[in-house]
Amino acid sequence: MRRGLILGILGAFIITAAWWFLFMSGKSTEINDLNDQTATAQIEQSTLESRRTELQALAASEGDYLLGLSQIQNSLPTFPDGAALIEDINNIAVETGVDLLALSPNPPVASTSVPGLFEISTTINFEAPYFKVLSVLFAIEDLERLVRVDQISIDSSLDQDGINILTVTLTATAFSLTDLSLSGPVGADDADSGGGEAAGDGSEGGNEG
Repeated sequence: MRRGLILGILGAFIITAAWWFLFMSGKSTEINDLNDQTATAQIEQSTLESRRTELQALAASEGDYLLGLSQIQNSLPTFPDGAALIEDINNIAVETGVDLLALSPNPPVASTSVPGLFEISTTINFEAPYFKVLSVLFAIEDLERLVRVDQISIDSSLDQDGINILTVTLTATAFSLTDLSLSGPVGADDADSGGGEAAGDGSEGGNEG
């Protein structure tokens, strides 16, 4: 009796083990596959959410980028317009109360760093107390036209009242989209054309006379 019971229990165990290996082992593999797929999907979702956040940040900053680009374009005149540059510097000297000693703009040259851009190097010499020197630098930065301060050298001395006066040599660069040579031929052609018409009119007048 006991032997039969033991054999029955053993048979039941063998059947259960066989059922496990035949059915549950396959299910276990499927469960593992599903777990792997779930983990992969979670990683992909996290990546997509990060990408969406980046795109939203780019969309939010696009307006600022376009505004900055427009401001840069507006600050680059088509022609060098040296007279306007000189006037701007003179106005800064008057508004800040500095003693402008010399102003020497150079002819425009092609930029070596930005193709299609021309640079007008300008040397400015002036005397002023320290805080007025700062005012000049801030005023140059606030110009509608783009002007870059490249170098500044300063000498110090005391005036008759014992005030520390700075003698400043400032090298700056203004920019334009063309050089003077592009506008020169047009004016020359216009002048020649005008001269030709004038000569022709005179000739016709002489013939009529």
